[in-house]
Amino acid sequence: MNSPADGVSQVRLALLGLPGAGKSTFVTIAAGWAAEHGYAVRKIVLASPLYEAQAAIYEICGVPLEDGVQDGELLNFLGAHLRKINPAVLRDRFEARISLLAKETRTLVLCPDARPLDVGYLRRAGFRTVLVSVSPEESQKRRIARGDLSLGATDHSTETGLDPGQVDITLGNHGSPAEYAESVRALLNAVAP
Repeated sequence: MNSPADGVSQVRLALLGLPGAGKSTFVTIAAGWAAEHGYAVRKIVLASPLYEAQAAIYEICGVPLEDGVQDGELLNFLGAHLRKINPAVLRDRFEARISLLAKETRTLVLCPDARPLDVGYLRRAGFRTVLVSVSPEESQKRRIARGDLSLGATDHSTETGLDPGQVDITLGNHGSPAEYAESVRALLNAVAP
């Protein structure tokens, strides 16, 4: 989102992709790029209520989660049921956080956990959608390697239904980590003013 009329310049990217596709890695690479190019980075997690609920459930069970570890099955369940209770639960909290950034300049705003259900909303909020592409087999291998407690279904209702016309940029993550980093940096060079 670029708003030169009011002096505000932001790049807003919403990252989509299977769990383990490389969205968190994208954020890490982008932080390094931003530091080199004079941008602030703001990571706003759309599903933070789901992660808070996941942590609370594990705390109640007496088994606190380690940083970065996910219970994919539980997150799929929570995503579906919280949206059933209040379809706008994620968007309402996200909107409150994004409004605080409205006047920041030279800011890279990253939503690393967009889901197909949220793409229309995110695009209306000025985000470009970036699909990080990886095979389901590679997704599974990466989730196992990072120690996820359970692997959420990649065909769950919270993960499916993306209209290809809603994707602004597709970024493949099929090669080496160095190749992926180069691709992320090239993408940022292309979209940043």
